Amino acid sequence: MSARLRQGLLKRGRVLATLLADVLAGKPVAPKLGTLGIAGKPGMRPEEKLRWALDQIEQRRALLDAGDDSFGRCEICDVDLGDAALGEMAWADRCQAHAHL
Repeated sequence: MSARLRQGLLKRGRVLATLLADVLAGKPVAPKLGTLGIAGKPGMRPEEKLRWALDQIEQRRALLDAGDDSFGRCEICDVDLGDAALGEMAWADRCQAHAHL
């Protein structure tokens, strides 16, 4: 399971890195960010949002690689996210109840 999760994290990282390269090349990517669920903080430029999202992916990967049991748990309430949710979105860090916080 952890190999599949790591693969999911790496795939997401590649997508984000490609978008960041597009932003740095002057290509418009703002509409794509919303479809990928990258909100960031109000006022952040697309480059900042992508760098923030890449940092999040790296943090999740580091937790997974270290065998840290906080990987796969909600950062707010500590509930287990479950294999099904992580299988769809390996970078998840919050449960459904806290997803929008």
